[in-house]
Amino acid sequence: MDIHEHGVCVDKKKQRVKCNYCGKEVQGFSRLKFHLGGVSGDVTLCDQVTFNVREAFRSMVTKQKLSSAPKAKRVHKRGRREISSSKSGSPEEGTTSVEANSALVSDTAVMFMKQKLSSTAAKTKRVFGKVQMCNGLNKRGRLEISSTKSVSPEKRTTNVEANKHDMDFQSDNAQKCIARFFYETGFDFSAVDSPGFREMMSVSGGGGGEMGLNIPGSHDLDGWMLQEALKEVEDHVKKIKDSWAVTGCSILLDAWVDHKGHDLATFLADSPAGPVYLKSFDVSDIKSNANALISLVDGVAEEVGVHNVVQIIVCSTSGWVGELGKSFASNNMFWSVSISHCFELMLVEIEKMDSFRGILDKVNNITEFLYNNPLAWELFKDPSHGKDMKISSSSSEFEFVTPYLTLENVLKAKNNLAAMFASSDWNKEEGTSVSKFVKDPSFWESVERLVKSTSPMIRGLCLFSTANNQHIGYIYDTMDGIKESIAKELSKEERCYKPVWDVIDDVWNKHLHSPLHVTGYFLNPAAFYSTDFSSDPEVTTGFVSSLVHMVKECHVQAKISTQLKMYTLGQGCFDEASQAAQITDIAPAEWWAQKASQNPELQSFAIKILSQTCEGASRYKLKRSIAEKLLLTRGMSRCEEQHLEEFAFVHYNLHLQRCKATN
Repeated sequence: MDIHEHGVCVDKKKQRVKCNYCGKEVQGFSRLKFHLGGVSGDVTLCDQVTFNVREAFRSMVTKQKLSSAPKAKRVHKRGRREISSSKSGSPEEGTTSVEANSALVSDTAVMFMKQKLSSTAAKTKRVFGKVQMCNGLNKRGRLEISSTKSVSPEKRTTNVEANKHDMDFQSDNAQKCIARFFYETGFDFSAVDSPGFREMMSVSGGGGGEMGLNIPGSHDLDGWMLQEALKEVEDHVKKIKDSWAVTGCSILLDAWVDHKGHDLATFLADSPAGPVYLKSFDVSDIKSNANALISLVDGVAEEVGVHNVVQIIVCSTSGWVGELGKSFASNNMFWSVSISHCFELMLVEIEKMDSFRGILDKVNNITEFLYNNPLAWELFKDPSHGKDMKISSSSSEFEFVTPYLTLENVLKAKNNLAAMFASSDWNKEEGTSVSKFVKDPSFWESVERLVKSTSPMIRGLCLFSTANNQHIGYIYDTMDGIKESIAKELSKEERCYKPVWDVIDDVWNKHLHSPLHVTGYFLNPAAFYSTDFSSDPEVTTGFVSSLVHMVKECHVQAKISTQLKMYTLGQGCFDEASQAAQITDIAPAEWWAQKASQNPELQSFAIKILSQTCEGASRYKLKRSIAEKLLLTRGMSRCEEQHLEEFAFVHYNLHLQRCKATN
């Protein structure tokens, strides 16, 4: 695990590093490991880091301490073996077989067992080694000579007790990690009782033997351990909710239809502190009732705190969600469709254009033909045709992008394909249809034009799939940049780029655009203080709309208007803060937090705007089957229903916590 992914250097000269979880600063990345790992020392401990990250760095720091600790010198007779290299074995023994044979346990469990086995074995060998040497006799009953000082029986007992305490601690952590694995993945608890699971854990060092760790049973997972996990998750969620007073949050709505035709919905709240699962609903009976749906959403917003909700983001423009969006046009909360879904709509419409119709189908025919025909594939890979190319692509987190990435690869492989079909080894009776359009210049012209029309959009979307989830300050400028890039790619020929622009503008105006976007553009110092900032009427109108929606008190609005003049003129605290060196490499919301304390009302307004995302719930890839079980299981008692609600709350929030940590 790379420590540099969990902190950021805020002062290279003083070597100050800021924790990504709690925001505290420490002296260097080495101390950040202690801070995150919860290892006592000269640093405060992080109270917001996830369990797995904490345990990973705790293990890392422990190993470093052990490896750097001076070892007692031992003097042996020739041929005598050192005690510490006896039957305890290597801590990594069995790891490979666990990874190869485990179909049930994910990287979470395997990673934990590696960490625990390494740190526990090292500590145990060190303590047991001293005790054995103090017995004074080797296997043949002869006195073992050692430079280690003799240990009194009292000291020996203390060492054993300390080791037992450490083993108990490791066992408790192992149980928690196993439980978390089941809660997070949603696997059936009965799997933990299976002989195969216990054998696997035993092989990995997780159960049985002198250093074995207790494995919980299904009743433990479904009982007291679930209640403990619920308490920990509730504490984690509370910390996130406490941050909403400063950053605000976005409510994300994930809607779908299950295989039996039920209309279901899950609500999340997203903020810089992390995403939180709120509730799930079966809306099948009210999907045609706009007032009932609005009341449902209002109820979720009230639970979050209406004053904390900046916007609602959905992942669809059709069905009851699309109709609800139209009804929300006059509501107090801003409504927007997730940026990835809007990009998907744009790409679909572009591909439908007459000049591009059927191109993706033909490209798909090429890839299928190559992979299903060994001879064609071998000819295609022939080094004499040039650089070996990878045709298909699945490198994007958005599935709808994959065909366009493949399209780019096919265009790069144009010469390889031409050489392959021109080869004398080629059996011309096979793949005639593919050969026909591969040899057609108009096909390649269309492919090239489609790539030029869509690649700027793909690159733009990648900007919004990065770890920084605060998109509002960038989206307005980025969309303009995408359009300009498309025009440039198409040689500024209006007849070529104008139809693509029209598609982008249509989706933007109908589904994506929100006054928040132009407000974010205005409040982003990197954009506002740049030479190409555009202060057209749309920006001014959007800013006023956002201010009126989000700030209800007239006297606060007046203060913000006064402070806004200082920002626009670059005066007061903004004089130095508006310099390029003060803006580079800092997120817009963080810039306002650091530079605008003299203008608290404007600062608070700006931070809430700039802390919001433009992406919906789909990015978190929630396991919908858990919500379906909760909402559609019939005949449950209230107690059983509450138990399932608690599990869903734990499952989804652990999953979201991991998404935040890994990103």
